Amino acid sequence: MNNPSRTLRAFTLVELLVVCAVLALCAATFLPALARTKAPAQRIYCANNLKGIGAAFQIWGQDHADAFPMRVAVTDGGYADFIGERLTSEIMGFERGVFGVFGCLSNELSSPKVLICPAENERRLPATTFANVAPLNSSGIVPLTNDLNVSYFIGVDAVQTNPRTFLTGDHNLGSDGYTTPLRGFVTAPSTYSPDFKVSLGTNFVSDAGVGWLNTMHSNQGNVALADGSVSQYNRVQLQQALRNTGASSNFSGPNFTNPQGCIGLGLNRIQFP
Repeated sequence: MNNPSRTLRAFTLVELLVVCAVLALCAATFLPALARTKAPAQRIYCANNLKGIGAAFQIWGQDHADAFPMRVAVTDGGYADFIGERLTSEIMGFERGVFGVFGCLSNELSSPKVLICPAENERRLPATTFANVAPLNSSGIVPLTNDLNVSYFIGVDAVQTNPRTFLTGDHNLGSDGYTTPLRGFVTAPSTYSPDFKVSLGTNFVSDAGVGWLNTMHSNQGNVALADGSVSQYNRVQLQQALRNTGASSNFSGPNFTNPQGCIGLGLNRIQFP
């Protein structure tokens, strides 16, 4: 039996506006906190990716006289022939780039998905298979075919006999003075400043040189070294780590361009995806 004394009343416009204002205030209060929590988690996830990739390089090297794919000929299963080349065409089999170095690790890596940083902010697509092409009538299968499937650079000069050399790491690097915004070396798919391959050197002009962009890890980045370890660096730590490599270009190949503020042609050569 209905209670005749009970009436239903809808929100008034004022009450609705009050509710909306409260919800907006809650969002403004809690969303930044959630974002701050997400960023460290992404850095840890990225570091775990690089640890797995570094371990894969170590295993691969054990089967190739302690050399990494950057120093082993294609005929011997490496990628040395194509270092310094980058092409992201639509023609399968003609692409060149650092993805090919990672492709050499297909037996050592569990999945090519680890080649994409969780904080990636550019138009890059995680690959789901190391196969050169996707099977016919496949759905959701992305083959590893070019550098747009990769987030991480390759340190061309990395060798196990020099454990502090840079092996691979986040691509959000650029150069310029501390007083001006850094310009990224590579922005997907094809903007280079000054090039997709650079020699970071071992010395730097005062208040200039290489640094991290504020696009992926809040002006920081992760780097895997030739011994398989992974370090997170800010700009000052990054430049000091490059000084500590004592790197020398001791194998044939191109002398990549020194970006602004970086000194040491042919030293600490880095190729970006």
